[in-house]
Amino acid sequence: MELQQRVNLFLGIITMNSTIKKKPTRMCISCRQKIVRITMVRLQQKENKILTYQGSGRSFYLCHKCIDDEKKIRRLSKRFKEDFRQFNKFLKELVENG
Repeated sequence: MELQQRVNLFLGIITMNSTIKKKPTRMCISCRQKIVRITMVRLQQKENKILTYQGSGRSFYLCHKCIDDEKKIRRLSKRFKEDFRQFNKFLKELVENG
């Protein structure tokens, strides 16, 4: 593997037939960082409950770093009017089970 291919792989760029294609990125609503979509958790708020994305409606993404940060989860639970313990448990189970 040549140096340019390694750099592209590190930066999240896939090369196919000499065309460069970037992986889709999304923004975490907590830390506002743009991260590769595959590594994030997609959720939605429906009827004042936070659920995994069901396929329709608006959704949001959380990165794993923010899910592990208890302070950020506490802020999000207040924002969505959820019980902190239940919301934290839900996110941890979601990350563990995939």
